[in-house]
Amino acid sequence: MISKGLGWFAAAATWLVAGTALASRYNLPEPQSIIAREIYDLHTLIMWIIVGIFVVVFGAMIYSIIKHRKAADHKVEQFHENVMVEIAWTIVPFLILIGMAYPATKTVISMKDSSSPDMTIKATGHKRGYCYPQEGISFYSRFATPREQVDENFDFG
Repeated sequence: MISKGLGWFAAAATWLVAGTALASRYNLPEPQSIIAREIYDLHTLIMWIIVGIFVVVFGAMIYSIIKHRKAADHKVEQFHENVMVEIAWTIVPFLILIGMAYPATKTVISMKDSSSPDMTIKATGHKRGYCYPQEGISFYSRFATPREQVDENFDFG
């Protein structure tokens, strides 16, 4: 009976990993700058940490359900006010959060550094004017789409 339960767990874990691998290409667009690459890498790292936590927690839960079910005549353990268990489930999440905070903080700090920008944009709010001084481009935007273009893209009938 336990081998059947472990088979279901193995199938669920395989489905989870395969689904995560397939979903990764639909996750975020391909980064086009150094900062975007750091954000993408941070997102991927945090996602794999979350997947690992999910597998460990649900694996332990499924194992406990199968191993300690009433039909197996297992004696119930008492964990009420067990100091070691309480310390463990306080310290482990704290360490995980600290481990995730370091790369996140490093990425956020690098995002704040604007000493060498790739592009400079001057935006004027009241007339919606935009100026790209390095390229010599300047224009005003009306944020209006011509009626013909709207009718081509949407079917209102």
